[in-house]
Amino acid sequence: MYDKIYLMQLNEVASVFLYLTVFLASAAFAYLGQKKDRKVFVVLAILLPALLAGFRYDAGTDSLTYRNLYSQIGEESSEMTAWRVGEGGLEPFVVYASALGNFLQLPPSALFIVFALITAGFLYLTTRTFSRNRAWLFYGMLLLIVFPESLNMMRQLAANSVQAYVLANIFKSQRYNVRARIVPIVLLLAFSVTLHYSALLLLPVFLLPIIIKCVRGRTLTLLLCLFICACVLAFPMLLNFVIGLGILTTRHYETFMEMPGSIVNIKFFAAAILAAIMLANYNRRELKFDKQYSMLLLLGTAYSAVGFYSGYLGRLAMFFWIFIVLVGGEMLCQLFKKDRHRFAICSAVAILYFLIYFCVLGFNAILPYSFAL
Repeated sequence: MYDKIYLMQLNEVASVFLYLTVFLASAAFAYLGQKKDRKVFVVLAILLPALLAGFRYDAGTDSLTYRNLYSQIGEESSEMTAWRVGEGGLEPFVVYASALGNFLQLPPSALFIVFALITAGFLYLTTRTFSRNRAWLFYGMLLLIVFPESLNMMRQLAANSVQAYVLANIFKSQRYNVRARIVPIVLLLAFSVTLHYSALLLLPVFLLPIIIKCVRGRTLTLLLCLFICACVLAFPMLLNFVIGLGILTTRHYETFMEMPGSIVNIKFFAAAILAAIMLANYNRRELKFDKQYSMLLLLGTAYSAVGFYSGYLGRLAMFFWIFIVLVGGEMLCQLFKKDRHRFAICSAVAILYFLIYFCVLGFNAILPYSFAL
Protein backbone atom coordinates (compact mmCIF):
# COMPACT_ATOMS: atom_id res chain seq x y z
CA MET A 1 0.00 0.00 0.00
CA TYR A 2 1.20 3.51 -0.83
CA ASP A 3 0.96 5.71 2.26
CA LYS A 4 3.32 8.64 1.63
CA ILE A 5 1.75 12.06 1.02
CA TYR A 6 3.59 15.18 -0.05
CA LEU A 7 1.46 18.26 0.47
CA MET A 8 1.59 21.91 -0.62
CA GLN A 9 -1.37 24.26 -0.28
CA LEU A 10 -2.00 27.50 -2.18
CA ASN A 11 -3.96 30.47 -0.94
CA GLU A 12 -7.32 31.21 -2.57
CA VAL A 13 -6.05 33.89 -4.96
CA ALA A 14 -3.25 31.65 -6.21
CA SER A 15 -5.72 28.76 -6.49
CA VAL A 16 -8.09 30.77 -8.70
CA PHE A 17 -5.16 31.88 -10.84
CA LEU A 18 -4.00 28.26 -11.19
CA TYR A 19 -7.44 27.01 -12.24
CA LEU A 20 -7.94 29.78 -14.80
CA THR A 21 -4.42 29.36 -16.20
CA VAL A 22 -4.78 25.60 -16.66
CA PHE A 23 -8.28 25.74 -18.17
CA LEU A 24 -7.51 28.60 -20.56
CA ALA A 25 -4.19 27.01 -21.56
CA SER A 26 -6.01 23.75 -22.24
CA ALA A 27 -8.49 25.57 -24.48
CA ALA A 28 -5.54 27.21 -26.28
CA PHE A 29 -3.92 23.82 -26.85
CA ALA A 30 -7.24 22.49 -28.17
CA TYR A 31 -7.31 25.43 -30.59
CA LEU A 32 -3.76 24.70 -31.76
CA GLY A 33 -4.61 21.02 -32.16
CA GLN A 34 -7.58 21.93 -34.34
CA LYS A 35 -5.79 24.69 -36.28
CA LYS A 36 -2.54 22.84 -36.97
CA ASP A 37 -4.03 19.33 -36.94
CA ARG A 38 -1.45 18.19 -34.38
CA LYS A 39 -2.55 15.49 -31.94
CA VAL A 40 0.16 16.43 -29.44
CA PHE A 41 -1.72 19.65 -28.70
CA VAL A 42 -4.95 17.73 -28.22
CA VAL A 43 -3.18 15.41 -25.76
CA LEU A 44 -1.93 18.43 -23.81
CA ALA A 45 -5.43 19.95 -23.82
CA ILE A 46 -6.79 16.82 -22.12
CA LEU A 47 -3.76 16.08 -19.95
CA LEU A 48 -3.42 19.50 -18.26
CA PRO A 49 -6.83 19.53 -16.50
CA ALA A 50 -6.45 15.81 -15.73
CA LEU A 51 -3.15 16.43 -13.93
CA LEU A 52 -4.65 19.39 -12.08
CA ALA A 53 -7.50 17.20 -10.86
CA GLY A 54 -5.20 14.25 -10.27
CA PHE A 55 -2.70 15.88 -7.94
CA ARG A 56 -5.28 17.54 -5.69
CA TYR A 57 -5.44 16.66 -2.02
CA ASP A 58 -8.63 17.97 -0.41
CA ALA A 59 -9.85 20.31 -3.17
CA GLY A 60 -13.35 18.99 -3.82
CA THR A 61 -15.82 17.79 -1.21
CA ASP A 62 -15.27 14.06 -1.76
CA SER A 63 -11.51 14.04 -2.38
CA LEU A 64 -10.49 12.82 1.06
CA THR A 65 -13.26 10.21 0.95
CA TYR A 66 -11.80 8.76 -2.25
CA ARG A 67 -8.28 8.83 -0.77
CA ASN A 68 -9.44 6.87 2.26
CA LEU A 69 -11.36 4.45 0.05
CA TYR A 70 -8.26 3.89 -2.08
CA SER A 71 -6.24 3.03 1.03
CA GLN A 72 -8.95 0.74 2.41
CA ILE A 73 -9.18 -1.25 -0.81
CA GLY A 74 -5.39 -1.62 -0.77
CA GLU A 75 -5.59 -3.30 2.63
CA GLU A 76 -8.45 -5.66 1.75
CA SER A 77 -8.36 -9.20 0.48
CA SER A 78 -9.42 -10.03 -3.06
CA GLU A 79 -12.57 -11.64 -1.64
CA MET A 80 -13.53 -8.41 0.09
CA THR A 81 -12.87 -6.46 -3.10
CA ALA A 82 -15.15 -8.80 -5.06
CA TRP A 83 -17.80 -8.48 -2.32
CA ARG A 84 -17.77 -4.69 -2.66
CA VAL A 85 -18.76 -5.02 -6.32
CA GLY A 86 -21.21 -7.89 -5.85
CA GLU A 87 -22.98 -6.16 -2.96
CA GLY A 88 -23.73 -3.26 -5.31
CA GLY A 89 -22.60 -0.53 -2.97
CA LEU A 90 -19.70 0.65 -5.13
CA GLU A 91 -19.15 0.68 -8.87
CA PRO A 92 -16.79 -1.95 -10.37
CA PHE A 93 -14.43 0.48 -12.11
CA VAL A 94 -13.45 2.46 -9.01
CA VAL A 95 -13.00 -0.75 -6.99
CA TYR A 96 -10.82 -2.61 -9.47
CA ALA A 97 -8.92 0.53 -10.52
CA SER A 98 -8.11 1.14 -6.84
CA ALA A 99 -7.07 -2.48 -6.36
CA LEU A 100 -4.81 -2.35 -9.42
CA GLY A 101 -3.30 0.96 -8.35
CA ASN A 102 -2.45 -0.44 -4.92
CA PHE A 103 -1.00 -3.59 -6.48
CA LEU A 104 1.31 -1.41 -8.61
CA GLN A 105 2.10 0.69 -5.49
CA LEU A 106 0.78 3.86 -7.11
CA PRO A 107 -0.39 6.83 -5.01
CA PRO A 108 -4.11 7.77 -4.77
CA SER A 109 -3.42 10.49 -7.35
CA ALA A 110 -3.30 7.74 -9.97
CA LEU A 111 -7.00 7.03 -9.41
CA PHE A 112 -7.83 10.73 -9.64
CA ILE A 113 -5.85 11.09 -12.87
CA VAL A 114 -7.59 8.10 -14.51
CA PHE A 115 -11.07 9.49 -13.77
CA ALA A 116 -10.04 13.01 -14.79
CA LEU A 117 -8.63 11.70 -18.09
CA ILE A 118 -11.92 9.93 -18.79
CA THR A 119 -13.88 13.09 -17.99
CA ALA A 120 -11.72 15.57 -19.91
CA GLY A 121 -11.21 13.19 -22.82
CA PHE A 122 -14.88 12.49 -23.41
CA LEU A 123 -15.82 16.14 -22.87
CA TYR A 124 -13.40 17.04 -25.65
CA LEU A 125 -14.74 14.29 -27.92
CA THR A 126 -18.29 15.52 -27.26
CA THR A 127 -17.39 19.05 -28.34
CA ARG A 128 -15.73 17.68 -31.49
CA THR A 129 -18.90 15.79 -32.31
CA PHE A 130 -21.12 18.78 -31.52
CA SER A 131 -19.14 21.36 -33.52
CA ARG A 132 -15.80 20.68 -35.19
CA ASN A 133 -15.21 24.35 -36.06
CA ARG A 134 -15.67 25.70 -32.54
CA ALA A 135 -14.84 22.60 -30.52
CA TRP A 136 -11.89 24.27 -28.78
CA LEU A 137 -14.05 27.19 -27.63
CA PHE A 138 -16.83 24.97 -26.25
CA TYR A 139 -14.24 22.70 -24.65
CA GLY A 140 -12.85 25.70 -22.78
CA MET A 141 -16.36 26.58 -21.59
CA LEU A 142 -16.91 23.03 -20.34
CA LEU A 143 -13.60 23.12 -18.47
CA LEU A 144 -14.60 26.30 -16.66
CA ILE A 145 -18.25 25.43 -16.02
CA VAL A 146 -18.52 21.63 -15.83
CA PHE A 147 -15.10 20.08 -15.21
CA PRO A 148 -14.56 21.63 -11.72
CA GLU A 149 -17.58 19.62 -10.57
CA SER A 150 -15.49 16.47 -11.16
CA LEU A 151 -13.26 17.44 -8.24
CA ASN A 152 -16.28 16.51 -6.16
CA MET A 153 -18.52 14.24 -8.27
CA MET A 154 -15.59 12.31 -9.73
CA ARG A 155 -17.35 9.08 -10.68
CA GLN A 156 -20.65 10.63 -11.75
CA LEU A 157 -19.19 13.26 -14.05
CA ALA A 158 -16.92 10.69 -15.68
CA ALA A 159 -20.00 8.56 -16.41
CA ASN A 160 -21.94 11.61 -17.65
CA SER A 161 -19.10 12.60 -19.98
CA VAL A 162 -19.09 9.15 -21.58
CA GLN A 163 -22.86 9.23 -22.00
CA ALA A 164 -22.77 12.74 -23.46
CA TYR A 165 -20.33 11.59 -26.12
CA VAL A 166 -22.54 8.60 -26.91
CA LEU A 167 -25.69 10.70 -27.27
CA ALA A 168 -23.91 13.30 -29.42
CA ASN A 169 -22.78 10.47 -31.68
CA ILE A 170 -26.30 9.05 -31.89
CA PHE A 171 -27.56 12.46 -33.01
CA LYS A 172 -24.80 12.62 -35.61
CA SER A 173 -25.18 9.00 -36.75
CA GLN A 174 -28.83 9.48 -37.64
CA ARG A 175 -27.63 11.14 -40.83
CA TYR A 176 -25.63 8.05 -41.72
CA ASN A 177 -26.07 4.53 -40.39
CA VAL A 178 -26.65 4.30 -36.64
CA ARG A 179 -26.88 0.49 -36.77
CA ALA A 180 -23.24 0.28 -37.82
CA ARG A 181 -22.28 1.90 -34.51
CA ILE A 182 -24.60 -0.01 -32.22
CA VAL A 183 -21.83 -2.16 -30.71
CA PRO A 184 -19.55 0.71 -29.57
CA ILE A 185 -22.65 2.59 -28.35
CA VAL A 186 -23.74 -0.32 -26.14
CA LEU A 187 -20.18 -0.90 -24.88
CA LEU A 188 -19.71 2.75 -23.94
CA LEU A 189 -23.07 2.89 -22.16
CA ALA A 190 -22.16 -0.25 -20.22
CA PHE A 191 -18.82 1.34 -19.36
CA SER A 192 -20.58 4.46 -18.05
CA VAL A 193 -22.62 2.30 -15.66
CA THR A 194 -19.42 0.78 -14.23
CA LEU A 195 -18.27 4.34 -13.46
CA HIS A 196 -21.45 5.41 -11.64
CA TYR A 197 -24.73 3.57 -11.18
CA SER A 198 -26.75 6.75 -11.69
CA ALA A 199 -26.00 6.33 -15.41
CA LEU A 200 -28.79 3.71 -15.42
CA LEU A 201 -31.36 6.40 -14.63
CA LEU A 202 -30.35 8.34 -17.74
CA LEU A 203 -30.69 5.47 -20.22
CA PRO A 204 -34.30 6.43 -21.20
CA VAL A 205 -32.89 9.72 -22.55
CA PHE A 206 -31.25 7.74 -25.35
CA LEU A 207 -34.75 7.05 -26.74
CA LEU A 208 -35.09 10.76 -27.46
CA PRO A 209 -33.94 10.50 -31.12
CA ILE A 210 -36.66 7.89 -31.78
CA ILE A 211 -39.31 10.07 -30.11
CA ILE A 212 -38.24 13.14 -32.09
CA LYS A 213 -38.38 11.14 -35.31
CA CYS A 214 -41.87 9.79 -34.64
CA VAL A 215 -43.48 12.89 -33.15
CA ARG A 216 -43.15 16.30 -34.75
CA GLY A 217 -44.12 19.89 -34.08
CA ARG A 218 -45.60 21.32 -30.92
CA THR A 219 -46.99 17.91 -29.99
CA LEU A 220 -43.44 16.83 -29.23
CA THR A 221 -42.89 19.71 -26.80
CA LEU A 222 -46.22 19.02 -25.07
CA LEU A 223 -45.52 15.29 -24.72
CA LEU A 224 -42.01 16.01 -23.50
CA CYS A 225 -43.30 18.36 -20.81
CA LEU A 226 -45.88 15.80 -19.67
CA PHE A 227 -43.20 13.11 -19.62
CA ILE A 228 -40.92 15.32 -17.51
CA CYS A 229 -43.69 16.00 -14.99
CA ALA A 230 -44.57 12.31 -14.77
CA CYS A 231 -40.95 11.28 -14.24
CA VAL A 232 -40.36 13.90 -11.56
CA LEU A 233 -43.55 13.08 -9.65
CA ALA A 234 -43.10 9.32 -9.97
CA PHE A 235 -39.37 9.22 -9.31
CA PRO A 236 -39.61 7.43 -5.91
CA MET A 237 -41.69 4.66 -7.51
CA LEU A 238 -39.27 4.43 -10.45
CA LEU A 239 -36.34 4.22 -8.04
CA ASN A 240 -38.05 1.48 -6.03
CA PHE A 241 -38.66 -0.45 -9.25
CA VAL A 242 -34.95 -0.28 -10.19
CA ILE A 243 -33.99 -1.33 -6.65
CA GLY A 244 -36.42 -4.26 -6.94
CA LEU A 245 -34.50 -5.46 -9.97
CA GLY A 246 -31.40 -5.68 -7.81
CA ILE A 247 -29.50 -3.06 -9.79
CA LEU A 248 -29.37 -0.47 -7.00
CA THR A 249 -29.58 -0.84 -3.23
CA THR A 250 -31.82 0.81 -0.66
CA ARG A 251 -28.80 2.88 0.34
CA HIS A 252 -29.07 4.65 -3.01
CA TYR A 253 -32.75 5.43 -2.35
CA GLU A 254 -31.90 7.02 0.99
CA THR A 255 -29.11 9.04 -0.62
CA PHE A 256 -31.33 10.24 -3.47
CA MET A 257 -34.26 11.31 -1.32
CA GLU A 258 -32.65 12.58 1.89
CA MET A 259 -30.01 14.98 0.56
CA PRO A 260 -31.66 18.44 0.80
CA GLY A 261 -31.84 20.66 -2.25
CA SER A 262 -30.29 24.09 -2.65
CA ILE A 263 -32.17 27.38 -2.68
CA VAL A 264 -29.25 28.91 -4.60
CA ASN A 265 -29.91 26.82 -7.70
CA ILE A 266 -27.89 28.78 -10.26
CA LYS A 267 -28.05 25.92 -12.75
CA PHE A 268 -31.83 26.16 -12.98
CA PHE A 269 -31.91 29.92 -13.46
CA ALA A 270 -29.14 29.84 -16.09
CA ALA A 271 -30.82 26.98 -17.96
CA ALA A 272 -34.24 28.65 -17.70
CA ILE A 273 -32.89 31.87 -19.24
CA LEU A 274 -31.36 29.94 -22.15
CA ALA A 275 -34.57 27.96 -22.66
CA ALA A 276 -36.65 31.17 -22.67
CA ILE A 277 -34.34 32.78 -25.25
CA MET A 278 -34.49 29.67 -27.40
CA LEU A 279 -38.29 29.41 -27.30
CA ALA A 280 -38.71 33.14 -27.95
CA ASN A 281 -36.52 32.94 -31.06
CA TYR A 282 -37.44 29.44 -32.24
CA ASN A 283 -39.05 30.56 -35.50
CA ARG A 284 -36.70 33.44 -36.25
CA ARG A 285 -33.95 33.26 -38.80
CA GLU A 286 -31.41 35.05 -36.61
CA LEU A 287 -30.99 32.07 -34.29
CA LYS A 288 -30.97 28.48 -35.48
CA PHE A 289 -31.31 25.55 -33.12
CA ASP A 290 -30.94 21.83 -33.65
CA LYS A 291 -34.20 20.21 -32.53
CA GLN A 292 -32.49 17.35 -30.70
CA TYR A 293 -30.21 19.59 -28.66
CA SER A 294 -33.13 21.95 -28.04
CA MET A 295 -35.05 19.11 -26.41
CA LEU A 296 -32.03 18.34 -24.22
CA LEU A 297 -31.97 21.97 -23.12
CA LEU A 298 -35.63 21.75 -22.09
CA LEU A 299 -35.04 18.45 -20.31
CA GLY A 300 -32.04 19.89 -18.51
CA THR A 301 -34.03 22.92 -17.38
CA ALA A 302 -36.77 20.73 -15.92
CA TYR A 303 -34.31 18.37 -14.27
CA SER A 304 -32.34 21.27 -12.76
CA ALA A 305 -35.56 22.44 -11.10
CA VAL A 306 -35.64 19.20 -9.11
CA GLY A 307 -32.47 20.42 -7.40
CA PHE A 308 -34.62 22.74 -5.28
CA TYR A 309 -35.96 19.83 -3.21
CA SER A 310 -33.44 17.01 -3.76
CA GLY A 311 -29.75 17.73 -3.86
CA TYR A 312 -28.83 14.35 -5.31
CA LEU A 313 -31.41 14.57 -8.09
CA GLY A 314 -30.08 18.03 -8.84
CA ARG A 315 -26.66 16.45 -9.26
CA LEU A 316 -28.08 14.03 -11.84
CA ALA A 317 -28.88 17.05 -14.00
CA MET A 318 -25.13 17.36 -14.68
CA PHE A 319 -25.55 15.11 -17.74
CA PHE A 320 -27.92 17.66 -19.31
CA TRP A 321 -25.77 20.54 -18.10
CA ILE A 322 -23.02 19.43 -20.50
CA PHE A 323 -25.42 19.98 -23.40
CA ILE A 324 -26.83 23.16 -21.88
CA VAL A 325 -23.33 24.67 -21.98
CA LEU A 326 -22.87 23.53 -25.59
CA VAL A 327 -26.22 24.92 -26.71
CA GLY A 328 -25.66 28.13 -24.74
CA GLY A 329 -22.25 28.56 -26.34
CA GLU A 330 -23.72 28.05 -29.79
CA MET A 331 -26.44 30.60 -29.07
CA LEU A 332 -23.83 33.16 -28.00
CA CYS A 333 -21.76 32.48 -31.13
CA GLN A 334 -24.77 33.08 -33.37
CA LEU A 335 -25.14 36.56 -31.94
CA PHE A 336 -21.77 37.66 -33.35
CA LYS A 337 -20.21 37.35 -36.80
CA LYS A 338 -16.54 37.81 -35.92
CA ASP A 339 -14.63 35.00 -34.21
CA ARG A 340 -12.85 37.31 -31.79
CA HIS A 341 -16.19 38.61 -30.54
CA ARG A 342 -17.45 35.05 -30.12
CA PHE A 343 -14.32 34.13 -28.20
CA ALA A 344 -14.64 37.20 -25.98
CA ILE A 345 -18.30 36.69 -25.02
CA CYS A 346 -18.02 32.91 -24.48
CA SER A 347 -14.86 33.32 -22.40
CA ALA A 348 -16.37 36.13 -20.33
CA VAL A 349 -19.53 34.14 -19.57
CA ALA A 350 -17.60 30.98 -18.65
CA ILE A 351 -15.07 32.80 -16.45
CA LEU A 352 -17.82 34.78 -14.73
CA TYR A 353 -19.73 31.57 -13.99
CA PHE A 354 -16.58 29.94 -12.62
CA LEU A 355 -15.84 32.90 -10.35
CA ILE A 356 -19.40 33.19 -9.01
CA TYR A 357 -20.34 29.51 -8.69
CA PHE A 358 -17.09 27.96 -7.51
CA CYS A 359 -15.19 30.88 -5.96
CA VAL A 360 -17.75 33.28 -4.44
CA LEU A 361 -20.50 30.79 -3.56
CA GLY A 362 -17.99 28.03 -2.85
CA PHE A 363 -19.81 25.12 -4.48
CA ASN A 364 -17.88 21.82 -4.57
CA ALA A 365 -15.27 23.27 -2.18
CA ILE A 366 -12.51 23.43 -4.79
CA LEU A 367 -10.73 26.31 -2.98
CA PRO A 368 -8.06 26.45 -1.77
CA TYR A 369 -6.15 24.08 -4.03
CA SER A 370 -3.57 21.77 -2.46
CA PHE A 371 -1.07 19.53 -4.26
CA ALA A 372 -0.47 15.95 -3.09
CA LEU A 373 0.59 12.55 -4.38
